[in-house]
Amino acid sequence: MAALRILVTGSEGFLGRHVVEAVRNAGQTPLTASRSGGDAQVDLLAPGMVAAVIEGLQPDVVVHLAALSQMGQCHSDPALATRVNTVLPEEWAKRFGARLLFTSTDLVFDGHSAPYDEGDSPSPLSVYGASKAQGEERVRDHGGRVVRLPLLFGPDPAGRGATASLRQAIASGTRSSLFTNEYRTPLHAADAARALVQFVAEPDGPNMFHLPGPERVSRWQLAQRFCESQGIATDTLDAVECQDPLRPRDVSLLSAWGAERSLDDMLLDS
Repeated sequence: MAALRILVTGSEGFLGRHVVEAVRNAGQTPLTASRSGGDAQVDLLAPGMVAAVIEGLQPDVVVHLAALSQMGQCHSDPALATRVNTVLPEEWAKRFGARLLFTSTDLVFDGHSAPYDEGDSPSPLSVYGASKAQGEERVRDHGGRVVRLPLLFGPDPAGRGATASLRQAIASGTRSSLFTNEYRTPLHAADAARALVQFVAEPDGPNMFHLPGPERVSRWQLAQRFCESQGIATDTLDAVECQDPLRPRDVSLLSAWGAERSLDDMLLDS
């Protein structure tokens, strides 16, 4: 059977690099598109660019990771957030239907009724969460599929992700404030990537699913356990309470899917 040609948008991002590696490890053919490199170095927001990429690369299925994910940037430019997180995924869904896997976020929830399963309705607090929730709706309206991701961590030379950014800050002597009252179900990016590659190859699968990590922890707890696993000093870490009304306090996820590794094993590999 011929290998699937799997297009990964946002392929140069933190998760994108892990997904491309997972595609290769699964014996499939990765195709990559990103502003900063890949088989197609493009701005997907440019008129006609989605059609041009499809014509040029001829993918069988798409893992759509490209997003505007910084909450502050989304808040300051909601129109851009809508274009990137809502309109662009809809354009892919119109063309690929169930052969599109759109990655969304646990931040579509308000944090008042955790833990959340796939049947719970979004109630976002932030512009970022709202743009992603609207993207989910439009994608599913066109037969596409959605996966909600939690906080991701893992190794990254550029210092992206929850643990790589923390390692970088500690190495530079920068103090880090970690929330004691913001709970999520963090997942290693490599584990998330393997699941995404498995699911995108099965277009008859569910059109909405969650990929929760193995434990519900606060950002402060995650940082403490990461440092313990790596033998890193914690004297530059500060425990603080989140006061931001746009950040939900508990968006831990539930799912029939379960991570194969424990949180401690994942942190050792971070």
